[in-house]
Amino acid sequence: MHGKSREDNDMFKSVRPDRISQTIVDQIKEAIFQKKIKTGEKLPSERQMMEQFQTSRVTVREALKTLEHSGILEIKRGTQGGAFVRDPDVKFVNNFLQDMFSMGNIEVCDLTEARMAVEPFSVKIATERIGEECLEQIKQNIRETGECLKNDNPIDARILTLEYHRLIAQASKNPVIFFLVDSIMDIMENNVSSIPISTESVESTLHFHEKIYAAIVNRDAQKAQEWMLKHIQQIQTALECRTDGKKPKKQ
Repeated sequence: MHGKSREDNDMFKSVRPDRISQTIVDQIKEAIFQKKIKTGEKLPSERQMMEQFQTSRVTVREALKTLEHSGILEIKRGTQGGAFVRDPDVKFVNNFLQDMFSMGNIEVCDLTEARMAVEPFSVKIATERIGEECLEQIKQNIRETGECLKNDNPIDARILTLEYHRLIAQASKNPVIFFLVDSIMDIMENNVSSIPISTESVESTLHFHEKIYAAIVNRDAQKAQEWMLKHIQQIQTALECRTDGKKPKKQ
């Protein structure tokens, strides 16, 4: 159940005519970030915000629409409607990245470049922080991937190899790293059918995963980092040999 509306008269400040809508957006976001308005709570009515910001209804609605599109607010209609602060939802960003990929603004090679920047460090700190339960999950993942390959099922094996990287990121115990890796893996998983794969390439991936896992078990963070970098570099090289993964050089 949503909380009550916040009607504090001093919550927002009046703004100048230039860039009014963006200034309203910034003030509302700041109020949310400072917990002056909490998750699930309703913002003041449009009329109240018009008075506080000393601006028009159209400008207030434009600002609210911007915040709705960014996933910060949820706009509800009807007598009990209004603008409510949404629960944090990382999938909103994941969906945005997926849309960018579908529109061609993000290429597969962009994803692997990002992975080279993030995942070697991810596995390094995962090696230092990982617990026995997560180690067992990674071991089970490798086992299931091998079984899929034996059963001539490279698609399911490929999906399992993506889950492997999520497990590593989760073991890093860094929520930002996990968010980044999870977002990339979501795009890869949603587009497995459109990304060229072969049994040989998945077998090569499994080989690297076994090497990385062995380094983690031995608590050799440097070796785990080196194997992860080589792994993703090989993926990048393979993609550059295919026009599907290749993108024009930036000028």
